[in-house]
Amino acid sequence: MLRRIALFLGLLVLALLARAPAWLADSAIDAATGGAVRLLNCTGSLWNGGGNLTVIDPIHQQSLPWASLDWRWRPSALFRAEAAWSLMADGRPAGELGVSPRGYRAEGLSLSAPARFALERIPHAFGRLGWRGDMQLDTTLWRCDWRMHCEGRIDLRWSGASVDVLRGRLLGDYLFGVRGDGQQLNFSWNTTGGETRVEASGALKPDASWNFAGTVRGDPIFLQRLPAVAGRWVTPTGTPGEFSFSLSGQSAGAPAAAQ
Repeated sequence: MLRRIALFLGLLVLALLARAPAWLADSAIDAATGGAVRLLNCTGSLWNGGGNLTVIDPIHQQSLPWASLDWRWRPSALFRAEAAWSLMADGRPAGELGVSPRGYRAEGLSLSAPARFALERIPHAFGRLGWRGDMQLDTTLWRCDWRMHCEGRIDLRWSGASVDVLRGRLLGDYLFGVRGDGQQLNFSWNTTGGETRVEASGALKPDASWNFAGTVRGDPIFLQRLPAVAGRWVTPTGTPGEFSFSLSGQSAGAPAAAQ
């Protein structure tokens, strides 16, 4: 009798999972982003479905269209004890996500969005300066265990960067890099083009402390307004058109303090 009950319950769970609705993906994205990103107009199931990614404007609380997202379950991943999905964004391949008892992975992930979608979320007046340009996120293989020890590489390219309070003048093109070695995350910010040069690096350490420091160089006349815009975040170095910044903090503690 107990075996029959266990078999019945097992089949019932499998049936429910097979019919899991697509809106569960919205619930997961909502929780993971703190309500910043939603998946609306969901169709299909959790295994094969789609919806429209939207970003919630932090100022006006409006839904801003981002991209259409479709996903397809990859049953072959079960042979390596993993549930995996291939993604399509706006009809183009956008990588693969996998979840297993060991953790999760993102492979070949590729997503683009206006820069303001990310930068307007900075909890400071700095986030409301009117950021422009486009961002492209790419990963090769990013893998994390459930203790958030991560390995791999994430690249975020910011093209055509500008900001309204600096008269909308083009700043340049930038590359933000995140590298995981299984213990800590290492960050970099490099300039790939343009006259306003930024070079910086930092790390998120195992004790949850983080630091990020670097320099900004460019046209002295153009950058003379930078201290008024960035406040205590930047300090003149004494060289015309050059500023330094040094930030640090705890990832689960108080906001960063300039040093």
